[in-house]
Amino acid sequence: MTTLLAHIQIKPGKEEKWEAIIADMVAQTFATEKGVRRYEYWKGQEPNSYYCLLSFVDKAAFYEHQMSDHHESHDFGDVLAGIELEYVDPVEGSGGGLARTIDPPLAEDASDKDRTAQERYPLAIAPWWAGRK
Repeated sequence: MTTLLAHIQIKPGKEEKWEAIIADMVAQTFATEKGVRRYEYWKGQEPNSYYCLLSFVDKAAFYEHQMSDHHESHDFGDVLAGIELEYVDPVEGSGGGLARTIDPPLAEDASDKDRTAQERYPLAIAPWWAGRK
C-alpha cells in the first residue's frame, strides 16, 4: 500500500481553475484506475491551501496514477504555488482500513515510465515507523 498526504498551495486567483482540475482528476482517476483506494481533496484553513489524501493498493498503482494521461494533461504550473508530498502510515486500528505504506524495490523489468515515476516521486518511509504498528 502507498498512502500520502499532499500539502498544496495554489496561486492567488486560481482557486476556481484548481477546483475544476481536481474535479476532473478525481472523476478520471476513479473511472480508469483500479488500484486507487482513496483520492480526496480538502480546503485548508490558510488561504489558497489544499490537501489531498491519496491511497493506492501499491507503489505501482501510485506510479500509474502519477504518470497517467489525465494527470499529465493538466497545466499544474499555471495554478500551483507549491506542493509537498508527505508519505503517511496508518496507526493500527485507526487508519480507516488502509494498509501500511511500504516501498518495495522496482522489478528488474520495470517499464521506463515506472523508473521515471520512481525518480520523480520516491517514497520516503520515516525511519521511526520501523517496528511500530
